[in-house]
Amino acid sequence: MKKLLKSILILVLFTITFVPIVLFIVYPLYIDVHIELSSLDLYKISNRTSIKLLTAIAPKEDIYKEEVLGASTIEESINPTTLEIDKSKIEDINTALKIESLDILGNIYQGESSTTMDTGFWHYPTSAYPGKKGNVVIVGHRFGKIPPATDTFYNLDKIQIGDKITITNDYSTYNYIVVNIKEAEANDMSVVDQTRDYRLTLITCTPLWTSEKRLVVTAMLDKLYKKV
Repeated sequence: MKKLLKSILILVLFTITFVPIVLFIVYPLYIDVHIELSSLDLYKISNRTSIKLLTAIAPKEDIYKEEVLGASTIEESINPTTLEIDKSKIEDINTALKIESLDILGNIYQGESSTTMDTGFWHYPTSAYPGKKGNVVIVGHRFGKIPPATDTFYNLDKIQIGDKITITNDYSTYNYIVVNIKEAEANDMSVVDQTRDYRLTLITCTPLWTSEKRLVVTAMLDKLYKKV
């Protein structure tokens, strides 16, 4: 009998001691945990996690443009190790570019890199030669020199459809007529792609005093002046 009473007493003491603990501490914690778990949206969690992960590993915009889209700029896209520069077809025969309507006149030079523009207008070395079939690309600084200097594309934004661009050398004169004027991204390599027609492409920076984009002028060889 004594053992039974002892057992009952122990059970009562246990109940008095631990039931409050369960009711006032454990159970509220259980409720909080249950609420948090029930509010979890696995889709949202995975979505946020994916966005954070992709943002962390994605390249920055300038690196993306260079590594994914291609060159950082049109001018810096040339790989000098693959070039064979033939000055006899450009500067050795005193090749020059003239746009009379804009008072632009300057010599054209061959070179492996864009630093050639510090000397004058740069014949983009992978492009066609003046008068030949394909895309003749000439690149020049916009504000490296300013008028009254004439060997600069400072005023190129004032060119109009129908204006004449003349390229001369010791042996020939080639007249091109402007057919298109546009702005392009600095790394838009499509403007230097070769073509099956007889065209001239002039490229310089725009807007003025920036190198953010490129002003691209396209002209076609005038067959009235040059039989092709």
